[in-house]
Amino acid sequence: MPANRFTSQSAGRYTDPAMITRRNFIQNSAAASAALALASRSRLAFADTAPVYRNPIIGGDHPDCSPIRVGEDFYLTHSSFDYAPGLLIWHSRDLVNWKPVAAALRKFYGTVWAPYLCEYQGHFYIYYPSDGVLNVVHADHPMGPWSEPVSLGINAIDPAHIAEDGHRYLHMAGGMMAELNADGLSVKVAPQKNFEAWPFPADARIECVCLEAPKVLEHNGWFYMNVAEGGTAGAATSHSVVSARSRHANGPWEYSPYNPIAHTKSRDDRWYSVGHGRLVDTPQGKWYMTVHAYENGFRALGRQALLLPIEWTPDGWFRVPAGVTPDSAIPMPVPGSWQQPQLDPSDNFSTPELGLQWAFWREWDAARFTTGNGALAMQARGTSLADSSPLTTPVGAHSYTVQVEVEATPGCESGLILFYNPDHATGLILDAQGVAVRMANGYHQRRELKGVTKATLRVVNDRQELDFYYQIPGEGWRKAAASAEVSGMHHNVLGGFLDLRPALYACGAGQAAFRNFKYWPVVNEPV
Repeated sequence: MPANRFTSQSAGRYTDPAMITRRNFIQNSAAASAALALASRSRLAFADTAPVYRNPIIGGDHPDCSPIRVGEDFYLTHSSFDYAPGLLIWHSRDLVNWKPVAAALRKFYGTVWAPYLCEYQGHFYIYYPSDGVLNVVHADHPMGPWSEPVSLGINAIDPAHIAEDGHRYLHMAGGMMAELNADGLSVKVAPQKNFEAWPFPADARIECVCLEAPKVLEHNGWFYMNVAEGGTAGAATSHSVVSARSRHANGPWEYSPYNPIAHTKSRDDRWYSVGHGRLVDTPQGKWYMTVHAYENGFRALGRQALLLPIEWTPDGWFRVPAGVTPDSAIPMPVPGSWQQPQLDPSDNFSTPELGLQWAFWREWDAARFTTGNGALAMQARGTSLADSSPLTTPVGAHSYTVQVEVEATPGCESGLILFYNPDHATGLILDAQGVAVRMANGYHQRRELKGVTKATLRVVNDRQELDFYYQIPGEGWRKAAASAEVSGMHHNVLGGFLDLRPALYACGAGQAAFRNFKYWPVVNEPV
């Protein structure tokens, strides 16, 4: 039996309750705008006896991570794209084990890309683009409460804040930079060209130059800028982390002799399109860099969060230590900690607040749903899945199983699906015509059990091949005749920089009640 299948030994662990592309945006906006000792190999060999971690540190789609350290605590946020709540705030004590603790955006304010979490004079800011316009929210603590968004009125993406001698700057994609007013909430000097792309080797297999994702750090009298080049997706070797430094926050910049700092070398590597790197240090003085990447063979999971160690060279540059790759076993950053299993999104809906593992597609309407007492009651929205605003949760396992009990009122279509976008989703639906499999192209297989309004639905994802099961009260499990295959449901095929994730939906009239949502990171076929 394959190791990733559900067994009696593993049961106890998993049974608890019209689009603009980044390439066009970067190119168009650019045109329109006028430790300190080397780590030795023996130190890395210590991984044989010391606790180690393996990437990813956050499985599933969590791209563009932006971590900071506050004392002995770490916080990060990441792109939320078309989901709400947005700009989840994650907390960690060791840079490896992360838990969502808050959301900076409690409504849907548009598509959110590449945020930048930072601290300035004891106050916290998140600069981020929403539908291509830069905004900022701010708070006294990373866990909030966060302010309402303030628009900066700049058409750009990928902002990064840095300050020097009381001057506050905002770098952004395309090598542009603006100066902010003292409060950081408005623009003092309009964006100007500040940074040129590092010249990628001519024989490199990339998607585009796409100078993006600046991340700026002050360290030992230097300002270091990381950028991403090569394109966010496309070929396996496309993305990269490129670094430069300057004596001032606004340049001039010199490129690192170690560029690219991080990069997928071959399509045989485990992690594709490694890029978008930001540095963070530990209280013990160690340095690390978060990046994101697609997993070889599992692009449908989206861009996952990885962590790489960093060493400083005698001449004041940084690099990933020799021999270390994103697939290495790496010593834990903080002593006394060890890597925990990825978070389990299972939910028995027993609390009055919806868990932070959940996010609605392009909507947040608190009047639409109630949760508590073991049920999530969701009002129907729209006339079909396409305009129903499903409730979703990202996951990161190669194989997994999801299950939920659903009961729908007359006129309501509901279901358990794997959702990429409104036009591409597959799973089980329940409506007045019975139970059916919805294929990724929208085709519905033959209905069964007409008139049934209550059922338990289960979707088994066996390394991207899906089987569908359902059970009505008082009867045994039935397996749907149709299966599906979903390895092509990712950005390179469908666009959008999204992922394939489990989701619940209700459309038509009335409402659906969902109970006992369960997730197993293994194949779990009904017995």
